Amino acid sequence: METIYFILVGLPIAIVMAIIIVGIVIRFVRSFKHAYEPMVSPKDGRPNRIHPLTHVNRKVTPWIVSVIAPIGGFIISMNSSPHTRYDDILYTPLNHDHILTIAVLYAISAIAYWMSVWKGGALPPLFKAFSILGMAQGFVLCVIMMVQFGPFMLYGLFPIIITFPLLSPLLFLMLLFVEIRKQLYLQKIEIQNQEEDETYDSLILSNAERIVTDERIGNPLFFFFLIPFVAIQQAVLILFGQRPDSFIKAFAETCTYTFSQFDPPPNPGSGHYLCTIASRGHPTLVQPLRKGWRGGKVIDVNRQLMVSNAFEEWLEQHTPRFHRYLRGCYNKVGRPLNEMVKSTWISNAMYIIMKPFEWGFIFWLYMVDEHPENRIHTQYLSRKR
Repeated sequence: METIYFILVGLPIAIVMAIIIVGIVIRFVRSFKHAYEPMVSPKDGRPNRIHPLTHVNRKVTPWIVSVIAPIGGFIISMNSSPHTRYDDILYTPLNHDHILTIAVLYAISAIAYWMSVWKGGALPPLFKAFSILGMAQGFVLCVIMMVQFGPFMLYGLFPIIITFPLLSPLLFLMLLFVEIRKQLYLQKIEIQNQEEDETYDSLILSNAERIVTDERIGNPLFFFFLIPFVAIQQAVLILFGQRPDSFIKAFAETCTYTFSQFDPPPNPGSGHYLCTIASRGHPTLVQPLRKGWRGGKVIDVNRQLMVSNAFEEWLEQHTPRFHRYLRGCYNKVGRPLNEMVKSTWISNAMYIIMKPFEWGFIFWLYMVDEHPENRIHTQYLSRKR
């Protein structure tokens, strides 16, 4: 049943995700050579012919990355546990009371992006300035959200629809990068084609023109114009009940994420989450040996789980400081994943992925421990662990 589910659901989702990611990465790389689409052919001046499926991908992918996935992400975030509840596993990456600020800033950035995509050089000057500033705002916002998500972004690579929004900031950032470079490049070409009598005599205006048409997205002066642009939006949001510092609080008043200021709850019964996932696979593959105790609960124990726990026990005894640091990082990533993954097929895959680590743990224990097998076989025997 699990295999059929993967073939009918998981595999198509994985293929679609791969097409989206690869397509956006190709656009991003090509932008460094100013190979934007739909550019004309250098041979005959006509638009390049592209495959119909490629055309559909180019049209649909930006909608998925800039609209559908972010909306789904905001909905999931609003339905995740707030930082004040310590009885659940997953916590919202954006504070519920201040999420409106992030949603509005993101929506303005998406609108600016689509204005540029649809109209491009045909936009009036005021709307063109709004479009470029809005996309620059989205660029910065995507970077901040990527830092906030941290290692949780890796969940977006799983063929599960609800985790894909974690990857959307990175993908949307690439699209914004390409579109901003495209607009600045076209603006630069347009200015170079102007007549000499249309150039500015004023040094100030000439320098301002150079800054506006600078293709380097990282130009500090370029982002300096974002300050009043964002300030105007924040002033309007205050009228709707948001605070002046809502942008900061949206990220800070959370837990388990990069900018979080709240500590996660105590973690009773912590364990080897990835190996625990692996132990839930098909018995013929993962080969459970016996029942064991962890956190006062009975669990199925296989050799991979015992070896991993024996290795951690050795670390805890001989390198306690390093063990505390490693366990803290592992809890942030492994614990939510352990609660999320229930598929036997994914457990089978995780068991295979963890095999090289199991062999490495065994090799280490046989080098440094006097009785490695005794240490391994005594794991999960006590109800206190």
